[in-house]
Amino acid sequence: MRKKWIWLWTTFGFLITMVLLFTTVVLTFREQAAVEAVMEYTVEDVVTAEDGIVIKTLEGLTENNSSADLLPEGQGRKQVFEWREGQAAEWEVRVPEDAQYELSIGYFPLEGNGQDIEFMISVDGKELSDNNVPFSLNRAWQDEAGPLKRSNGNDLRPKQLEAEIWLETKVSRQDDLLGTTLLLDLKKGKHVVRLQNVREAALIDYLRLTKPKELVAYDKYREGIDAAPQSSTTDSFITSIQAERAYLKSDAGLFPTVDRSSPLTAPYHPTKIRVNTIGAYNWDIAGQWISWKLDVPRDGAYKIGVRYRQNKLKGSFTSRKVYVDGKIPFQEMSDVRFDNQSGWSVKELGEETGEPYLFYLTKGTHELKMEVTLGQMAPFLKSVQDHVFQLNDVYRKIIMITGVRPDPYRDYEIQKSIPDLIPALETLAKEMKERSEQLELLTGRQNQGSRSLLQVSRQLEGFIDRPDTIPKKLESYINNVTALADWIINTRYQPLELDYIYVAGEQAERPKEDAPLVQKSIHEIRAFTGSFFENYDSLGADVTDGEGKSINVWLGLGRDQAYVVKRMVDESFTPNSGINVDVNLVRNALVVGVMAGKGPDINLFTRRGEAMDLAIRGALSPLDGLSGFDTMKKQYMPSAFEPYEYEGHTYAVPDEQEFFMMYYREDVLKDLGLEPPETWEDLMKIAPDLQNKNLQVGLPYENLDANQLKDRGIGTLNLFPTLLMQNGVSLYNDKHDATRLNDPKAYQAFEQWTDFYKLYDYPLYKSDYFRFRTGEMPVVIASYKLFNVLSVAAPEISGNWKMVSIPGVKQADGSIKRISAATGTSAIMLKDAKDQESAWEFMQWWNSPEIQSQFARELENETGKIGRKTPANLEAFKRSKWGAAEQSILLDQWREVQEIPELPGSYYTTRSIDNAFRGVIFQWKNPRESLNLWNKQINEEIKRKRFEFGVEP
Repeated sequence: MRKKWIWLWTTFGFLITMVLLFTTVVLTFREQAAVEAVMEYTVEDVVTAEDGIVIKTLEGLTENNSSADLLPEGQGRKQVFEWREGQAAEWEVRVPEDAQYELSIGYFPLEGNGQDIEFMISVDGKELSDNNVPFSLNRAWQDEAGPLKRSNGNDLRPKQLEAEIWLETKVSRQDDLLGTTLLLDLKKGKHVVRLQNVREAALIDYLRLTKPKELVAYDKYREGIDAAPQSSTTDSFITSIQAERAYLKSDAGLFPTVDRSSPLTAPYHPTKIRVNTIGAYNWDIAGQWISWKLDVPRDGAYKIGVRYRQNKLKGSFTSRKVYVDGKIPFQEMSDVRFDNQSGWSVKELGEETGEPYLFYLTKGTHELKMEVTLGQMAPFLKSVQDHVFQLNDVYRKIIMITGVRPDPYRDYEIQKSIPDLIPALETLAKEMKERSEQLELLTGRQNQGSRSLLQVSRQLEGFIDRPDTIPKKLESYINNVTALADWIINTRYQPLELDYIYVAGEQAERPKEDAPLVQKSIHEIRAFTGSFFENYDSLGADVTDGEGKSINVWLGLGRDQAYVVKRMVDESFTPNSGINVDVNLVRNALVVGVMAGKGPDINLFTRRGEAMDLAIRGALSPLDGLSGFDTMKKQYMPSAFEPYEYEGHTYAVPDEQEFFMMYYREDVLKDLGLEPPETWEDLMKIAPDLQNKNLQVGLPYENLDANQLKDRGIGTLNLFPTLLMQNGVSLYNDKHDATRLNDPKAYQAFEQWTDFYKLYDYPLYKSDYFRFRTGEMPVVIASYKLFNVLSVAAPEISGNWKMVSIPGVKQADGSIKRISAATGTSAIMLKDAKDQESAWEFMQWWNSPEIQSQFARELENETGKIGRKTPANLEAFKRSKWGAAEQSILLDQWREVQEIPELPGSYYTTRSIDNAFRGVIFQWKNPRESLNLWNKQINEEIKRKRFEFGVEP
């Protein structure tokens, strides 16, 4: 009994001690004073270099340029050329000798949509761009000055502002891997350089031609340092700057980030969000750069170090170019590696050689710039990417004989059918084994890439020894190739997160990499205790008192989107309007919340079926009578509002319109001697040729689940609505009380749709991305969102495919009707919103071109190109990150988009058309009878629903 009491008292004492310890640790925390978002450095024009051949605007422009575009003065410089979007400018240049020259441009970006300036280059009439991909000149960006704004005690990311300065940029080839500068092969004498502006506008002051210079090695650079005057007082000097306090950046997406994992990351708070780092996933694309200003007190030799984290690229390293005052000081700084570590590390540049490099800096302010590069990994990745293309080509040649699912008991004698197969496999096996060894040597360890290369090499060796096993192992082969391709995609991105940068004397003590165990333990205790009181996912309004207007906004997408919306609200809407906004992330609960009387005032990204279900039931406020609605409506395509109209009123504003585009592999069609189809007849003509080679066409079809059936609408679930409207038949009659599926042309469209699958056995369920990438499906019709997936995740086929408008129906006048159906999301305002005026003010702000384009850009900065949002607002779309060429192609198809109204009972239309289709495909029913049967049931359901909701007696 006594032992039991001793145990209880001991336990009680331990708990009391822990509570006191936790309380003491938490209550003793005092946050350091907040710091400015940026240093007080005035942005300055880039210093103009003095070397090379400089062609000033007034001296070099040819007579082909308009004199009206030559300005006597612009942004502080005289005789500059105004280079507008869509305009060409020509310069006459003279070179003294035959040589290769680098081209630099001195320019001032004019106010526009915030995108890089894109242009084409030709010399003496010869176009220099690869695959018609434009060259680009970046803008310069900076953080908004002043203390960081806060919401609920959490830092808000500083607003990104464009720095209005003159820049000079060397033109680089648009190659994500090599990133080499453009070299012009010029003979002695006169040449004409033509710059065709594709996107955005700028002032041009001059062109500069320079011969490429080879950088000196560090040993040679060090000799110069030893000869320079030194100050003995620099030995122990150290100064640092927080990396998030950048001077300039090449991209508005290079915003400061947050780390709460280490108490040494400053500024620090164990529970609140503090903006205290920069980089990570935002700073990973070759060519992106960030610069900082650093002050040194006297002339001397200094070390440069950084506290960094690179825990994203496993088993490898990321690389950066380092510039000091606009120049790479020596050869080794063109490729500085940051190895993979699980936590924070400190690196002094050059320490891997045994001792850090020294940089000679004069007294005063210096600019340090770090630029993303692939370094030594670039040519290696380029080579492996070419191998992946060849491996996919081998796969396609094999399936042309065996099909995607070969008979395991049949000997296809592949080596006879493809005479050059074995020699090709031998070359690939040997080269990939060599690449595996080179990669291990480059990274100093085994990693996913080296293992994937070796695995594919060994499999190819097995195929060479036993060609008869190729059909049996075909699936394993393409999976291995896919794994290798995925490694290339991951390695192309070079993420690096920085906490601070420091400059120190040669004898200065190296800073700590991370906190000691005791400090880490205290941090964990504070973070753990604070987690009971702090809701890190809270997106609520930052209301300082009980007065003022307030609205409740729900979002139906992911957390990334919610954070971007909240940040934009706090940055611009609330300060300018005085209306507090409570932003909440709520998915799949809108209808339930509204029916329970707990719904929002506004819901964003609402699926069209969900929006109209509420409108039909009288839960939404009509928007068409509100001030400013008619002006807003003009900013969209005429078809955009049709799904949100009901009984003479409009109940939503479109966020996005998603429609079909066609994708085709140029290389595959060229090999087969085929042209991309312009009409459905063309598609049917090339179908047998593709089938004879065991290739297919990918058409859109989605298996229905409850949410798609009810909320998404029928537009892009399959191809039938598109075929129907291309044949001149709308889905519903003018009164919207019945379908038009009894029209003979509707039957014709339905039979055409089912014939694709009955006659040509096109697959219903497939991965458009995967099969298009391998070439199994050289023609695919899918959403325009596939473009972003292919651009990012299939680099090996870059330049071998195109996106164009979908096939259509040829008209009597020779034109082609390319109508596409669509789907999308919208913003709605609830009828029960207490402050309708404030809610509508928010709707107008949210759907303005400026805010919609800003949201699209910032979301892409957060999620990458694959997460790109395409605003339904046309002006916002023009300001988005879509390239000028892609925008033109998309707009051509967008103009032909026709929408399908959402009616009471329209969910039954979606279900019944799919049932009619499945009856034909799987049960071999007569197409006309199947369509007529289900059409009758659709009309009965529409009539019943119209009666239920009082639309008709």
